[in-house]
Amino acid sequence: MKKRTDDFELLKNMLSRKTEVSDLPQEYTYKIDKQKKSLVLTLSKKGLTANMQDNGSAFESWAIALRFYLDDIIQTVTIDWETIPNTNISNLHFNRFVYRLSLFVQTYDWVLSANPIPQIPSVLVCNFPNGEAANTKKHKEGSEGWIECKYIEKYGLCYDTMDHQLPVGIFHDKVSKNTHYTTGKKSAIDIWAIKDKNLYIFELKKPGNNVLGIISELMFYTNVIHDIMSHRIRYQYDAKMQVALKRNFRGFRNLYKAYTDGEIKNINAIILADTTHPLIQSSLLNFINDSARLKYCRIYYSMEKVEL
Repeated sequence: MKKRTDDFELLKNMLSRKTEVSDLPQEYTYKIDKQKKSLVLTLSKKGLTANMQDNGSAFESWAIALRFYLDDIIQTVTIDWETIPNTNISNLHFNRFVYRLSLFVQTYDWVLSANPIPQIPSVLVCNFPNGEAANTKKHKEGSEGWIECKYIEKYGLCYDTMDHQLPVGIFHDKVSKNTHYTTGKKSAIDIWAIKDKNLYIFELKKPGNNVLGIISELMFYTNVIHDIMSHRIRYQYDAKMQVALKRNFRGFRNLYKAYTDGEIKNINAIILADTTHPLIQSSLLNFINDSARLKYCRIYYSMEKVEL
């Protein structure tokens, strides 16, 4: 293995002294300026195209954790990235990264970008359900899909509406196979609900799937939903949507009403898991919520147990 010349070992050792975590993701390059108390966190090519929950891609999660737990040496975090090949699929991954980074920089004044962030298109649209999600019988017992269904069965009546697997694919101008803005044809919010003009977004993990990247996933889905409710990302009303609304696939009629009426006042983003990564503590969530943008947008992050 090639010897590292960055500050990986320094940060790993400091983190292990302050928390129960004794390692850091190998995929990033870490550079500390001790005098300025700044960290440059550089994503690799692989990280730019990986699943959001994977360590090498979940830059928001690790930036937040390092800024919070190592605040004596880190006061700002600058996100940098390697150049990826100019291919269709790579460009879609990069667009998703651009969207995430743009919102991350807007949310926290201690986050910077090492490079100018490409502009997000002015017209983006989101897809919507074209059928019902799989029920309990179609999932293996104990799987995350099975837990999703069981959770809705147990808690659904506590809300005005609750459903699962809400599509959040983002497209240019219109939804089609040729107009993807990001990857994620099957990208969907695990569970969502509405009660008293409050919108709830749940990111679910089964016991043992204790990834820190759940923060990055939840942030992405929450930002997309907020942009939809603010009409910065739009729904395209067409014949297919008429069917989705008429048949109320996955409760979409209720969500669409909230979208058109502008009735959502707060968005509650919830980590839903019986076990979590050891760095995810209530104090970290308080730090995540310490943001002028989140307060203005009325977005609040929390965590709950599944408790079926």
